[in-house]
Amino acid sequence: MKYRTLGRTGLRVSEISLGTSQTFRVAAREDERLCVRIVHEALDRGINFFDTAPNYWEAERVLGIALEGRRDEAIVATKINEKSAAAARESIERSFDNLRTDVIDLMQIHSLTSWREVTPVIQEYQHAGRVRFIGLTASEPDKFPEMLEAMRTGTYDTIQIIYSLAERSCREEVLPLAREMNIGVIALRVILHLLAERIPLRPEASTGSGNDSGAEKPMKLARAHAEGRFTFLDEYGVRTAGQALFKYVLSHPAVSTIIAATGKIERIAENAAASDGIALPPEACARLEGLLA
Repeated sequence: MKYRTLGRTGLRVSEISLGTSQTFRVAAREDERLCVRIVHEALDRGINFFDTAPNYWEAERVLGIALEGRRDEAIVATKINEKSAAAARESIERSFDNLRTDVIDLMQIHSLTSWREVTPVIQEYQHAGRVRFIGLTASEPDKFPEMLEAMRTGTYDTIQIIYSLAERSCREEVLPLAREMNIGVIALRVILHLLAERIPLRPEASTGSGNDSGAEKPMKLARAHAEGRFTFLDEYGVRTAGQALFKYVLSHPAVSTIIAATGKIERIAENAAASDGIALPPEACARLEGLLA
């Protein structure tokens, strides 16, 4: 596992991190022991950054359970999604309880919800030493103009944004500003909407079509895989389509880490293997973009 500096926080975070939305939050409701195993496998593979949120069902609480005894190995990021100062304080206190920790490494304002109103509350906890850094999240590109406004205040240490082979609009203004201001960048939804399920690059290793959604872009990737048009990535250590998508996003110098959410323990090793220090050059990235043209 390779590590990058999370902007001006100075934190060294694993290039691939573990998210707790989507499949993980479903698993947390059905099988807490599986989630604990997933977290421990991630730690054992060198993953040290964990992202969660109060509204991911039981995920925040189960992450707290999983990190007991290993909290010092993890950088924990959670979120706040409240509209008033009072509700914000209640949410933060619940997060401390759920995560079983006295200090939260990164508190992010979920989808920029009432960021002007709740930021002073987070800063109170920051000044008290209970929250180390403050971030913003935006899972849709239409939030980018507001995010740019917030970033320019100089208040926020990190941003969490959608960035993938299919959604690259953050490269126009958001990523350049993040580099200029030394703001850490956490990429999300790198695979979502591109792979309905993971597709091995080699047809002989495939157990199915790799696409069950009928969506156009996953169909294009599945077709490219079936036709053997991913083999040009072999020399860059890419073994699965998921790894190709991770390496594509990691090729941008502004990106600090990629959030990969999974409810399957066997995916951890595959995800972690994308961080091997072998970068995709611009020409390989351009060929990947061409697969969706």
